[in-house]
Amino acid sequence: MAKEHLLFDKTELLAVVRMGNNFAVKNLKYSDILSIAFKPCEKKGLFKSTPSECIELKVKNQNQPIYYYKHEEGKFWDGYIAGLKTFAKNNRITLTDELSGETAAE
Repeated sequence: MAKEHLLFDKTELLAVVRMGNNFAVKNLKYSDILSIAFKPCEKKGLFKSTPSECIELKVKNQNQPIYYYKHEEGKFWDGYIAGLKTFAKNNRITLTDELSGETAAE
């Protein structure tokens, strides 16, 4: 059974992040999130890459961004997009939406 990997509060995100074969839970305050981007991307598989859409969260004190892919998140995808748009607007976080061509600055 699939579970949500992003939970929203007014000023915090609870993100479940894959780290190798394990999952880690990160509590991200709005001040820790540098930017949020929705973009087309390719998910690399064992033998081929498949086109997909992804959410990219850039976080302070972390070298690599956090990615969530549409085909992995399934039925929760639309809720993530709507929730992150609201979260970014309310907390004045830079949001780039390459899927619909919108850009919202701080």
